[in-house]
Amino acid sequence: MPRRIDHWLAGLLLGGTLSAVEPGWSQETRPPAAREPGLAELPEKLAELVPTCLACHGENGIPNYAESPIVDGQHEGYLFVQLRDYKNGARKHEVMNEIVKDLSRNDLRALASYFNARPWPRVDQPPVADENGEVERLLAEGQCKECHGADFLGDGTMPRLAGQLTTYLVSTMRAFKLKERTNNPAMGSLLDTYSDEEIEALARYLGAL
Repeated sequence: MPRRIDHWLAGLLLGGTLSAVEPGWSQETRPPAAREPGLAELPEKLAELVPTCLACHGENGIPNYAESPIVDGQHEGYLFVQLRDYKNGARKHEVMNEIVKDLSRNDLRALASYFNARPWPRVDQPPVADENGEVERLLAEGQCKECHGADFLGDGTMPRLAGQLTTYLVSTMRAFKLKERTNNPAMGSLLDTYSDEEIEALARYLGAL
């Protein structure tokens, strides 16, 4: 493991700057075989890298830090595109850029396939009542279902949003809005029209699905 990443992870485990996941969240019980599909078939360097990934994204699929996304069960195409963008610098994240910088295209595909094969965890986030239809209006205006599906489960290179961590959804949508995340200009243009309050309402609604 690169020294820089090793030090970063040590800092997190000792009480780093990211928010810890709420202790009340729960997950589905999953057998060991489901938690580690095909780990033995990964190239040695990737098998050694997976524990580094799990340090943030969670041994059982629920991230250890609220601003880290769920990646278990996320679509392979989407995971590959994000890993590729981290590698080429189109998506900025100090740790992720460092982790993937020396990986090949085939390595990125193998990692995407591995995490896609793990089951999506069930996270109990409080349901949100859309009594006045405000969230549905925002979703319709943004044509969100056209890309992410009627149930927001995504497909291919479109990510699943339903059941994603609310804190991560807020963080990444705000990053699009502020042009801090630029690997999907269309999302930046769309979210530029939403207020912070509307982004939070969308995130709470989607996270509870």
